[in-house]
Amino acid sequence: MSKQINKISPITLGLCAALALTGITANAKTVLIKNINGYSHNGEQLIKHQQLAFDSNSGRLLDANKIDKFNETIDGQGKIVLAGLHDAHGHVLGYGLSQTNVQLQDIKSFHEVTATIEKALATHNSDDWLLGRGWNQALWPEKDFPNKSDLDNLGLKQPPIWLTRVDGHAGWANSAALQAAGITAEIAADNELIIKDDKGEPTGILIDNAMDLINRHVPDYSTDAKKSALQQAFKDLNAVGLTYVHDAGISADNHVLYREMAESDNMPIRVYAMLASQDPQFEQLLNQGQVNIANRYQMRAVKMMVDGALGSYGALLHEPYSDNLDTHGAYVQDLITLGTKLQSTVAAGFQAAIHAIGDRGNTEVLNLLAQNNAFSTQLRHRIEHAQIMRPEDIKRLADHDIIASMQPTHATSDKNMAEKRIGKDRMAGAYAWQTALDNKVHLAFGSDFPVELINPFYGLHAAVTRQDRDNQPVGGWYPEESLSIEDAFKAFTIGAAYAAHDEQNNGSLEPGKYADFIIIDQDIFNIDPKDIWRTQVLETWVNGKKVFSKQ
Repeated sequence: MSKQINKISPITLGLCAALALTGITANAKTVLIKNINGYSHNGEQLIKHQQLAFDSNSGRLLDANKIDKFNETIDGQGKIVLAGLHDAHGHVLGYGLSQTNVQLQDIKSFHEVTATIEKALATHNSDDWLLGRGWNQALWPEKDFPNKSDLDNLGLKQPPIWLTRVDGHAGWANSAALQAAGITAEIAADNELIIKDDKGEPTGILIDNAMDLINRHVPDYSTDAKKSALQQAFKDLNAVGLTYVHDAGISADNHVLYREMAESDNMPIRVYAMLASQDPQFEQLLNQGQVNIANRYQMRAVKMMVDGALGSYGALLHEPYSDNLDTHGAYVQDLITLGTKLQSTVAAGFQAAIHAIGDRGNTEVLNLLAQNNAFSTQLRHRIEHAQIMRPEDIKRLADHDIIASMQPTHATSDKNMAEKRIGKDRMAGAYAWQTALDNKVHLAFGSDFPVELINPFYGLHAAVTRQDRDNQPVGGWYPEESLSIEDAFKAFTIGAAYAAHDEQNNGSLEPGKYADFIIIDQDIFNIDPKDIWRTQVLETWVNGKKVFSKQ
């Protein structure tokens, strides 16, 4: 049987070649947005744009000077346009689900916290667990961890109550929740991560790995509830100008949902996922290889964790905590476990993204990478947070091409307690963004939502001013570590794209990249920095399609 050969005419070949040179697809719909004040960063410098051209079918940006006629022209009316903002470290499903729970974030009074919980109890089905997130004892005048009795006294009949601390590294349970999990004085006796009173009774506060003792008893959400939470999260993220997020530590179930949504073109945002190394299906998914569905959903990184958080005394320190000499912090994953996971990650060609907050945690992660010969410019390994570091370790990041994935609003949230935790001397390498840049460390910025609020303009403001949204303290907190607006913007765009191996497709408004951009109400490069956080997003575009418009 003869093979049929489809012949292509010279005219068609010539047309295809011409289209390839312009970046236009054969069924292109070319769009020009003229009369704009646009900005993006190409990794070397800030670029200004007076117009944007793109193919709305392929979603790619075009060189407007190479196109004779556009299918559609839009007058930008002088509005401010930015390359779409990235969040290099967030938790999308966690954020979406948290919106259905009791919200305790930023409440500065313990009385108001308990009043909020009591109000939620009044309308709650007493047979179900009451869940919440966001409490932070460092904001309260007392500064002390709460107690199970504080919850037990809120009502005559209570369901199990489980409230996660703002950093996600501690939880607060009532007696019903402890009972449901079988946590007694005997169980707690040998577990230093279960806080106990003078009589050896669990107080209701569990740190890091101890939280699993309760988490495994909390009823899981249905698949429909998770889908709904993801869809709501996408809308909220688009509304604050995010076009690309790195999801730090997803489960196998979350991976399945993302695949389904990407394949059905139901993701109005780009997601770069890190597979959680604690997931039971970790090895199985790793062996299946990297995933990239239409550049909308990618999974090619693994999230690991060496320690906990500073606020809950879980971050690993070389020396004891300055305000708690009995502890150096604690491992979330021990070094043997991390070494095994790292070997599997590198062998599969995945990027390692390792959570490390304390100075000892960061040192040990750097040592671990060295011992496993895992330093690799090609894989672009990352330390997530890199929050408290010895100055000499900051230089090691650059020496070995390790990306520092940092969250500026952590500094302004922690400023009231960080120096108390670690002392003034150790602050020399804490939240040290400018020191990192001076050492030529590659920065990728995010927020760690829902630990912090999702708005990236809050992060830009914090990075530039080292102040909270009340613009305190005057002059900034350790202001020598503040960044220029250009460097902060770079870390929230092209810097984050590089950390996702995607700077060829995203992160700036250059021809050939995806048409991901936002329109905002003020020029963040030419205003008083104290007002950056007030920026409002008017429109968000992803892949050449408008996905959000402020009414």
